[in-house]
This record gives sequence, C-alpha cells and structure tokens, in this order.
Amino acid sequence: MDPLNEGDLFILKNASAEALGLFYFGRQNRGIGYKVSDDLEVKLTQSYFTALMEQAHKERESLYRASHTNAFRIYNGEGDGLGGFTVDNYNGHLLIQWYSKGIYRYQQEVLTALKAVFNYETIYEKLRFDREVPTHLLTDKPAEFPLIIQENNLFYTIHFEEGPMTGIFLDQRDVRNKILALPLEEGTMLNLFAYSGGFSVAAAKNGMSTTSVDIAKRSLELIEQNFGLNELPLDDHFRYTLDVFDMFKYCSRKKLSYDLIVIDPPSFSRSKKRRFSVKSNYHELIEGAVPLVKANGYLLLSTNASDYSLNAFKKMIETTLKEQRRDFEFVEVMGLPKDFKTTNSYKASKYLKVVLIKFLD
Repeated sequence: MDPLNEGDLFILKNASAEALGLFYFGRQNRGIGYKVSDDLEVKLTQSYFTALMEQAHKERESLYRASHTNAFRIYNGEGDGLGGFTVDNYNGHLLIQWYSKGIYRYQQEVLTALKAVFNYETIYEKLRFDREVPTHLLTDKPAEFPLIIQENNLFYTIHFEEGPMTGIFLDQRDVRNKILALPLEEGTMLNLFAYSGGFSVAAAKNGMSTTSVDIAKRSLELIEQNFGLNELPLDDHFRYTLDVFDMFKYCSRKKLSYDLIVIDPPSFSRSKKRRFSVKSNYHELIEGAVPLVKANGYLLLSTNASDYSLNAFKKMIETTLKEQRRDFEFVEVMGLPKDFKTTNSYKASKYLKVVLIKFLD
C-alpha cells in the first residue's frame, strides 16, 4: 500500500474486511483520520462543501434572527458532517479554525462554500495544527480590532490576531446566561481562571460584586475592557493576577467568602510551581473553594476535557464534596449550546461539562 498524504481519501475496513466508511487522512492528537461518510463513493468536491454549509446555515436560522446575540458557531466539525475544522461568526466576521493539515488541503473549497452561503464582512483563519497557531486574513479588507460582539444583550471585545484565543469562549454562552439569571442580586462572586471576565460581566450585570482571578496579566486589561463596554463601574469589582491556589490562601487569611464561585480551568497547564490536569487535580480546586462558599451559595464547575466523561466528572465532584462534610445538591448539568452541534458517534464532540452545585448549609 502506498503511503497516504494529508487529505487523501481511504476506506477503513475491520478485521473481517468489511468497510467501516470513507475517511480522509489527517494526523491529529486522537488518531490519523476523520470519517467522511458511509457512502464510499463520496468526493470532497466544491458542491460537497457547499451542501455542508447550506445545511449548517439552515440549522442555525433562529440565531441569525436573534436580536440579542450576534456571535455563535456556524459550522462545528463532526457535528455538522465533517471533522477537522470549525467556523465561528463574530458579528459578520468569520473565523475558520483548522485542526488538521488533511482538511486544510481543501481550504479553497471550504472558503468558496463559506462565501457562497454566508453573509460576511471579513474571513480569517487560524492554523491550530501549527504550534505557533498563525492567523491569516482570507479576504481583501482587514477587520478593525477589537471587534465588539453582543451576546444575551451583553458586549465583549474580540481579537483574532493575539494567539489561539479570541477573547471569549462562545461555547459558554448558555452558562453566562445562567449566571445572569441566578437569584444572587447583591451577592458576591469569585471567578477563577477568569481570562477576559465573561462570567464576571454576567454576574456583575446580575447585580453581584465580582472578584476575577487569572495568572495572565493580559486578563486584567481584557476584563476592564469588557466591564467598560457594558457600562459597569469597576469600583466594586476586584481583579487579581494570581495563581488560583495562592488566591485560596489569600481568601482564607482575609476571611473572604462568596455566594458563587466559578471554576473553569484549562484541561492542562504547567507553571514553575505545579503541573495541573483536570483528571488528576480538579478535586484540589474544589477542596480549596468549598470553605469559601457561603451558606446557600453556589459552585459552578466546568471542564472542556474531552477525554473526561460527564459521569466521571460528576462522580469526582460528589466524592470530593462529601469529604468536605457540607450538605449540597446538584442543581443543573449543562453542556454545549445548540450551535455547537455534536454527534453520538463521536463522544469527544460533547466535550463541555458544566455542573451547578448549591450548598444547603
């Protein structure tokens, strides 16, 4: 058998020589290919990608009509029919994120399909398969950054050209909306791993005093920008550039406590002090947070680790909380918003798991 090149189509067979489907070759962190179809005769032609985009557009019609939100995912890899790339819409500015060199071979076909199906002002791409994650403009006229997007009647700044992230995680839209609706007016909120402060903005708009913590100094500027956009004075909102575990020690010394603590760490991180992974260390975050939650307060626990099942996540939460000897209940379990379409045939597509806990003592 001749070696496959990135993007080549191949038929995968089981030990009995039965065809399992048509795939394209694309090296990735979980394997070497993505399924295209059960139909072994499919070709990745221009008309194929146009049909994919037309179906994706049709399934998101309600979001295009929404008056309160103008940023959402318009194509979500495997969930919309073909894995290896996603496309997000930020108020008319489209961002393609490529996760495989294999699918990047069809860049021009995808770009032509996007232009034919969607309205847009600019189109950019990020090459996530490249260690440096370069960003390229694919249309003639560049956008003026920062972009301003609207979500559930709140506003956030967006940057395409500052590394792999854009300024907000669109997959957490429903969670921010949940924070907006919690019965915690005039309460206090601690937002750990705050990044650009999306959860903090939602809590502040709900009338809460917020404390945002992130180890990256850039986060302070992003948080201040987002509070300013939403006309939220910073007088009663605090920001710290600290390691989260150091923040726990600070809160303990100062006898600080909160009505809501949000924990949404990266799946993996490494610093001079420690190495963190969700599977091995998330319980330590919960143990540090529990003494800081007031009676009848909430813990909002989130992870995007695709290799950590919801059942395992919930079991870890329950075991850890029982060891803390506080009375609690599971209030709600949340996942991806509808525009982040998933498929049952690829469990990793349902990567986001968010659990809301209420303490009863």
